[in-house]
Amino acid sequence: MGNVPYVVNNGAGKFCKDPNKIAQIVADWFGPKAGELQEMAQNALKLAKPDAVFKIVHDLNELVRQKEKVIEPSLAFSSTSLSPS
Repeated sequence: MGNVPYVVNNGAGKFCKDPNKIAQIVADWFGPKAGELQEMAQNALKLAKPDAVFKIVHDLNELVRQKEKVIEPSLAFSSTSLSPS
């Protein structure tokens, strides 16, 4: 949901809910407003962060590792080790 305003506000795309208007916008991009499409493509390239997916995977991996470090010590204490012999 946050991507739409980001793309629109940075001139990298448009948003419309009306299918007929969308069809007209797209048709215009391949006709009289071809320059607008080219400009949006250039703006999209400026916004692009192609390595973002790798950062996300790295961050997720770090979160999993941190969770494992927190969980592992608690596994040392089981209910059987606390029961009287």
